[in-house]
Amino acid sequence: MGLQRELALLAMRGTPLPGRDDFLTHAGVATPVPTVPGSLGEVARECFDAFTLKHPFDLVVVFTLGDFPAGAACSSYFDPESPWYNVFYGAYGIRSYKADGSAWGFTTQGYPDINEMLQVVRLDYDYLTAGEMGCPPARMCFRTLSVELGREGDWHTADVTCVVPSGLHRLAEAQAPDLTYYTVFGLPDARHLDAGRSSYEPVRMRGHLAWKPVGERLTLAWGGLFPDTPEGQSLRLRVRAAQVPLYVR
Repeated sequence: MGLQRELALLAMRGTPLPGRDDFLTHAGVATPVPTVPGSLGEVARECFDAFTLKHPFDLVVVFTLGDFPAGAACSSYFDPESPWYNVFYGAYGIRSYKADGSAWGFTTQGYPDINEMLQVVRLDYDYLTAGEMGCPPARMCFRTLSVELGREGDWHTADVTCVVPSGLHRLAEAQAPDLTYYTVFGLPDARHLDAGRSSYEPVRMRGHLAWKPVGERLTLAWGGLFPDTPEGQSLRLRVRAAQVPLYVR
């Protein structure tokens, strides 16, 4: 086991940090994250309040990501040749402060609002991940290409294709990164940026999202985004097959 991988496992086990409001745990809402072959095998919980997010909700992000290949100093999250490129999967907990009193991702009539849910995904990819790893605002490129809505049990679902900024970057190009992120993701390998790749490059992803209200003003969501390649979508199907039995009863 490499030292960087050991640090990543320790960092993930140490979450949430003391003093953070893990409102999902307090409400007794389970957020199972299955281990699939190729994942790191540990789960992190990050808690963000509305003031920090500058959005009218608190957020709990529960996730895992790709493992560290043997001898590598970084997760396969940073490897463009891997189906784990830019992948993290797990769950979101959202505590809404909307003036109308509705849960995030829903109208006052209880209808699903996919645009609100995609605001969370955009915030995660543009700001809470790439942004915290130094991505300049001009390269924060999240945009939705297509959405197909559905229903699975009592969950509202969406099959989403989108473009996200990669977390892969040259360290010299990072603008004020949060260095604690490198304890989980490792240090990006500059060799992955050969062949003309640029830091924080746009990457086409496709994935799934399911959500439902789980309490007053509380929404639980689960899913993940994966490279829109045959290998990435094969991984997506494996992850989804592991998630569904944990959530859809």
